[in-house]
Amino acid sequence: MSAAFHPEAAARALLAVHRGAPRLPGLTPPPPDTAAAYAVQRAVIRALGGGAWKMALLAGRDRHAGALPGQGTVRTGACLPLPADACIEVETALVLGADLPAGAGPAAAAAAIAEVRLAFELVAPRLADRKAAQPLELMADGFGSAGIVLGDVLPGWRDGMRGPLGIELWLDGRRVAAPEAVASLAEAVDFLAWLAGHAAAQDLPLCRGDVVITGARIGPLPLDGARIARARAGGAEVSARFVGA
Repeated sequence: MSAAFHPEAAARALLAVHRGAPRLPGLTPPPPDTAAAYAVQRAVIRALGGGAWKMALLAGRDRHAGALPGQGTVRTGACLPLPADACIEVETALVLGADLPAGAGPAAAAAAIAEVRLAFELVAPRLADRKAAQPLELMADGFGSAGIVLGDVLPGWRDGMRGPLGIELWLDGRRVAAPEAVASLAEAVDFLAWLAGHAAAQDLPLCRGDVVITGARIGPLPLDGARIARARAGGAEVSARFVGA
């Protein structure tokens, strides 16, 4: 880790934005490597409290994870403050019904899932220009996540979710035409087994009640000032309302 980069200082800057300060132009200097970015994540979660995780691809290639504050996970129908350039993703969220220690294999990971819910992930980094931010800066900032909205349990999720869920999305009552990515339950379980080891190594072991999102099925899509979002898949729904941050 570069001597010029101090994870605690970067975390303090990000925490100030979490608590209402203006967004940052960037982290100066930026994290030099993934170990440094994870150190920032740990420091932020020590201050805010954990309880949620997201799968992410660093620079669109390598699988990593974002540790997210549990206080950022809310139930459907919540009203949330968001900046004007925020984006939304429709996801599926795993909710753990048991602790999951390091070394857990796929069978144990699958058994630890209590339910799978339709969800929104909101994307609004603590950095002012998401497109200009370096990948490691976004990684340090929990990959830009601004919260998770948990909707209804997906009917039949135990059948494997092998095909499209038939997700429909509306923003301010207007149907949004967007392609849906397909991801099976087996793929989510594979990530969850990997995450058990990663989370333990970060001294943030997976616990009963933790929420894990495993990648966008729709999005990210700009909200473009929309104040109400609603999605449906089968018999499950999720909704949220937004106000300016």
